[in-house]
Amino acid sequence: MNHVDDEKLPAVLMASSSTELLERYAAGERDFPGSRLNCANLTRANLSGADLSRVHLQYAYLAGANMRNTNLSQTLLNGIQLVGADLREANLSLSNVSEADLAGADLRDAILRNADLRGTDLSNANLSCVNLSGADLRYANLVNSNFSYTNFRNAFLAAANLSSAYLVGANLSHADLNSANVENALFGDNKGLDKTAKLNLQLRGAIFIIDDN
Repeated sequence: MNHVDDEKLPAVLMASSSTELLERYAAGERDFPGSRLNCANLTRANLSGADLSRVHLQYAYLAGANMRNTNLSQTLLNGIQLVGADLREANLSLSNVSEADLAGADLRDAILRNADLRGTDLSNANLSCVNLSGADLRYANLVNSNFSYTNFRNAFLAAANLSSAYLVGANLSHADLNSANVENALFGDNKGLDKTAKLNLQLRGAIFIIDDN
């Protein structure tokens, strides 16, 4: 009969264990899948490279946290505070990030395939080269954010606020932009926009700074 070494099993932690999480991370542990950390205070925490897949982090506080290259796939992040956080190259695929606050966050090269971002505040955030294919961004606040060369293929952007956002090079193939606010949003060199769609965006206040006819 094989003996299981409990010390080698991933640590499943609870919200009251946020201090323990940071201590175990500082000691070199990185695997915490399935933990329950709702409402935990991890402001400015360093969890770069950690496995937090399938974790419950609803309404947790991670403003200014270092989450670079962190695995946050299939997590519950609704209502989370991630203002100004570093999420570069993080994996948030299939995660629920609805009604969260990510204003000013850095998400360059992150993966958010099929993520739920309804009503999320991503204003002034950097989402350059992010994979948002299939993501639901309805009613999201995307004001003044950088989406250069971002993949919006099959994404839902209906009623999102994209005013003054930068979307040059973004892939908008089959993206739903119905009723989105695109006033003063900058487009150009976009995949998936035919002449009719381009004209419609221009009539709604979008600006094409690159002639890609």
